[in-house]
Amino acid sequence: MSAGVDRKVAGDVCRVAGVAVFFVAITVFLERSGLRDVLFDIETFRSLLQGGSSSAGRMFSAVVFVVGGAGIIALGMPRLWASAVGGVVYGALMGTVLSVLASILGASILYLAGRSLLGRVVERRLGSGFGYWRKRFRENAFWWVLYGRLIPFSNSTVMSLFCGSCGVPFKAYVQGSVLGFIPLAAVFAAFGSGGLEGNLGQIGFAVLVLAAFVILRRMINARTTARADEKAAGPEAPRG
Repeated sequence: MSAGVDRKVAGDVCRVAGVAVFFVAITVFLERSGLRDVLFDIETFRSLLQGGSSSAGRMFSAVVFVVGGAGIIALGMPRLWASAVGGVVYGALMGTVLSVLASILGASILYLAGRSLLGRVVERRLGSGFGYWRKRFRENAFWWVLYGRLIPFSNSTVMSLFCGSCGVPFKAYVQGSVLGFIPLAAVFAAFGSGGLEGNLGQIGFAVLVLAAFVILRRMINARTTARADEKAAGPEAPRG
């Protein structure tokens, strides 16, 4: 294993550990300090943020979260943190649903920006590699978008702008994004919900799933690199 790969693996481990420590620390702090019981009741707190008991209030709260989250994501905030906030406010299940909607809307805004205003910026950033990746994404847009969305800690903003700038079909872009957003949105919604409720089991499960995604990414990258090396080497020269 090369030093570069070692550094990437170490970086992934540090990111997963950092996320786990962050949410566990919040859970332990709220539990040990007694703030969870003194300052607010979880159900009352959530009911207030969700718009109260009326259906109109809850609908308004959900719309505000989706539209506001989409706007912040379009400005560059990582979508995974929007999922964590969704988990805090709405619980793991509804937080996942609403954060995926916010992510899709934000990603669509970035896609349109890449097709118009910011396309040149993306081209300059990628340099000579832009043509290569544009060809690959156009040939198999759905699978490339899906793979990119499933990668933890990837730069979702740049990918959305790139897909717009290179003319990836919008239908394939949305389909790949929806399927790719759901797993990690569920993980971070579980982080947020577990942190608020003091559910270390929920946080631990989310850590395991996140670690599994990181390991899967490394396995896919290693296999792809090996195949690329085999093609570059070409057939062996005849002996004798």
